[in-house]
Amino acid sequence: MRFWWVNHKQTYKSEIRGGYIWSPSRNNSGSFNQGYKNLTLAKVGDPIFSYADTYIKAIGIVKSTYVHSAVPTDFGSKGDQWAKGGDGYLVEIKWDILDIPFKPKTHIQDLKDLLPTKYSPIRKTGDGNQGIYLSEVGADLFKKIIELIDKEDSFIIPELEELSDLAEEEEEQQNIDHSNLSKLEKEQLIKARIGQGKFKTEVAKVEEGCRITKITDKRFLTASHIKPWSKSSNQEKLDGNNGFLLSPHIDRLFDKGWITFSTTGDILIAKTTPKQLIKDWNITTKNVGSFNKKQELYLKYHREYIFRDNRKVSPVSDILKL
Repeated sequence: MRFWWVNHKQTYKSEIRGGYIWSPSRNNSGSFNQGYKNLTLAKVGDPIFSYADTYIKAIGIVKSTYVHSAVPTDFGSKGDQWAKGGDGYLVEIKWDILDIPFKPKTHIQDLKDLLPTKYSPIRKTGDGNQGIYLSEVGADLFKKIIELIDKEDSFIIPELEELSDLAEEEEEQQNIDHSNLSKLEKEQLIKARIGQGKFKTEVAKVEEGCRITKITDKRFLTASHIKPWSKSSNQEKLDGNNGFLLSPHIDRLFDKGWITFSTTGDILIAKTTPKQLIKDWNITTKNVGSFNKKQELYLKYHREYIFRDNRKVSPVSDILKL
């Protein structure tokens, strides 16, 4: 994983709204620019800070590797300076706007020794460096800024993990879109991502209803993958044994690893799951019954890799040592 910081200058609104970053491939003089070259190095899942008007205003995750692109039309007149330059680089980003923008200059004493020695996005004074567009920053700087933001915005780490999960799912969907599968097969696999279509039909052959809320009306239930969709093979994505019919709020808890099930059907609740939430949602069921052998195999994966008390942590959490 690499970590990035983009200095938007005049294009912040267009790039945030459009879900991308863009640069020309060369300076107007035709010379090499590392800040532009860095767009070709960003990989799916890499985190990125969005900096504009002296604030980090958003954090994103790279959704796809770069493509060659002319200057975006939504730059309007701001793009005139690059319009004659020909080809550029565009990278799709899944952005999350901060509730409380973060001003690096205010915290420069904590950050200055962690700044890159070359192509730094800001100077040691805390002022922005407009000579670099996309800067690669170290994991230590990234971690420190996240820690400082988290003191004011306690949702930032879960949201960053959410962005990482979405980026992984969208990369997998792109793989399916570009595969040699038939149109029908692609549609079935992509619908399975949101627990609908053939997958839900197959799960309904195994499961009668939500094991926790006891609701059986399938109009109000989601077919939730036990082994995540993005981690499953195409066969596993559609396997009815790889799913439960769950009420939406239970689906959320299970999908994100706040709860899981033991081999004997006991509900296991992660230590970090808010107790008040469990109480407010009236989750009183202690045991949900037995599972068939295929379900048990998928549940073993869920307990080991998704359940928050046991899981192999995500790259973002690993960096932050969560």
